[in-house]
Amino acid sequence: MSSAVSATSQAGTEWRNNVMGGLKLGIVTAIGVVAFAMLSRAMEGTAEVVVQSVLLLAGVAVFAYLPAAFGRPRDVDSIAWAAMIGLLGALFFTAIDTALLRPFSLYHWTWDAIGGGSGFWYIPVWWMASATLAWLGAWIVANQASGGAPNIPVEAGKTIGLGIVVSAILIGLKITPFSSAAVALATVIALIIHVALSGAMRKG
Repeated sequence: MSSAVSATSQAGTEWRNNVMGGLKLGIVTAIGVVAFAMLSRAMEGTAEVVVQSVLLLAGVAVFAYLPAAFGRPRDVDSIAWAAMIGLLGALFFTAIDTALLRPFSLYHWTWDAIGGGSGFWYIPVWWMASATLAWLGAWIVANQASGGAPNIPVEAGKTIGLGIVVSAILIGLKITPFSSAAVALATVIALIIHVALSGAMRKG
């Protein structure tokens, strides 16, 4: 029993685990971005928004919970390590994006044009957002771990469900238009709500 606890507590601080987790997250992100771009080219109108929204719902869940699956957070320190896996995932994706995706002009780089040809005015924001999503997801998993072994897919499903509900509220009240960006925003809000709920139900 003690060896199992030790293995769990050490998982988040093992640097090889963290680096490999970040690499895997970066690869998964690249696959998602390619799918998003290709489907956007093949679709338009409402169908495009729906498909993009589904991909973004899944993307937020992956970035929030995959680092926690790699790091198995149980306390403040291991939550921070999971956030670092999220940051590493964003860094690895940036390398993949720069080396492989940009040369093929897979999508338009409007933000580069706004920044005078450079993406480094907004790319660090993506890095920070990635670390924040992983931090929030790890926080939820650590809260659930207080009552036993957390079921990460179930927690991810709860966040997606909350995201759909928040999206419906924002769009239904016309606070935001029906768009994939609105769904992404709603899912992040849902993740924050999920953190609060998991904290309120934390045992011990």
